[in-house]
Amino acid sequence: MRVCLRRLSFPVATLLLVLAVAKGGAAQSFTASHAKVSVVAESNSLQAGQSAWVGVLFDIEKGWHIYWVNPGDAGEAPKIQWHLPAGFQAGEIRWPAPERLPASTVIDYGYEGKVLLPVSLRVPAGYAAANPVTLTADVRYVICRDVCIPAAALAKLSIPSANAGDAADRQLFHAAFDNAPKVWPAGWKAQASENGGSFLLSLETGTSESKAVFFPLEQDQIDNDAMQGLTPTTRGVQIKLKKSDQLKQPIAALKGVVVLGPGRVFEVAAPVSARK
Repeated sequence: MRVCLRRLSFPVATLLLVLAVAKGGAAQSFTASHAKVSVVAESNSLQAGQSAWVGVLFDIEKGWHIYWVNPGDAGEAPKIQWHLPAGFQAGEIRWPAPERLPASTVIDYGYEGKVLLPVSLRVPAGYAAANPVTLTADVRYVICRDVCIPAAALAKLSIPSANAGDAADRQLFHAAFDNAPKVWPAGWKAQASENGGSFLLSLETGTSESKAVFFPLEQDQIDNDAMQGLTPTTRGVQIKLKKSDQLKQPIAALKGVVVLGPGRVFEVAAPVSARK
């Protein structure tokens, strides 16, 4: 039987906690609760007053998965608390597009295999170039297969170091950015209509689209488990989305991420109108 946990807190008394405390100055990683967690950087140097990309890398055991910002029908998105030197600031996670992960009678939105969650790191103007700094991430996450396990990890990275910003790390960031949502292009159109138990999301991109998957940012708006009906048009695509049984009030817009193909991932906010 699968244990579905949509919104979890992490009190010490109830947390299954596998915590590794990093020691020393280089990149540290460890295996905890079916995932190896580490901190990586796009570059091995920092520039005063500039921004740099760092992130938390999950290397997930086969058959297990973690969650997107909207976890779908179960689970909870990872949370990262950064412990940084004075003056450094970490931005929000730049979430890569997730996958639809069937599990019993529900659909999760999340990640399998290896996934990087990048954040922008703001370097203070007073930073002395080449002065080593240590970045520490306190990560709380839920990992699932047949059961869902709340877990925690503490990982750190020092910059500069021999283990930061190598070619493999740069490729991880490139792949994450390629799969991250871009701003909806000027000239494209998005609108949605409501008809009984479904929404019809109409996208105009200027060319017929043969592939499209919509991931909602808000929970309980669409039925995650229902198939998304796809109809290519001459200038885009229409996606039929079944309403969630939990949706009790009208919504002003369908907000989410649409994936049209490799590297074609876009934020979308489609105003919803009632179909006449």
